[in-house]
Amino acid sequence: MDKMTDDELRAFREQKVTELKHRAHEVRSEQVADGAIYPRIFFCTVYYTPKESGFTAERGFDATPITAPGLHARKYPRDFLLAVKKEGFGRINEAVDGRNYIRWMGDHRYAFADAPVGRRGEVLVPRRSCAISSRNKFLRQHARLKIKSQTVNEETGSDEWFVCDIGAGVHPLQIDLYWGEDEPRGAIGRQRARPRGTWMEYAFEVEVTVKR
Repeated sequence: MDKMTDDELRAFREQKVTELKHRAHEVRSEQVADGAIYPRIFFCTVYYTPKESGFTAERGFDATPITAPGLHARKYPRDFLLAVKKEGFGRINEAVDGRNYIRWMGDHRYAFADAPVGRRGEVLVPRRSCAISSRNKFLRQHARLKIKSQTVNEETGSDEWFVCDIGAGVHPLQIDLYWGEDEPRGAIGRQRARPRGTWMEYAFEVEVTVKR
């Protein structure tokens, strides 16, 4: 997938998601001793907390210092604030009143924060926390998942996940895995939304066990 253009990857994703949607209508969970297995109806992606330190002009980002409502006139790189708007939280270089993060509040407003948290206030744990859609018909908040996928397991080093977040733009069959804090991979195209420490974009061949 790394060699695909953005348009090619978008088309590939739409094709795979269409296949998963058809499969989801036909497949039923398999009940086992420690939970319920859902074979190959979900796909996984990664989200992260971008670090201000990675958004420099030298790396090709728009580092123009700007402020916004909620930031008390403090200024941050323009592209960093855009990344925070997309990802939800961002790690700043210098703490403000003991707070090391800023978060997107919606309605053009930001706020300083103590830590990245999910929709119900749980602190996000790298390579453990994950987000789902509120329209997911199979999974629920606070579910414990075991994800069997070569891509996920090799790239994140984890197969045990805990649902504690809801993503506004997350597809009903998507499981968005929290990578942790990182700088963006690059300033061009989809590299902006990818953490520097992993090459993972999508994992489609995944088997999910919802543990009891």
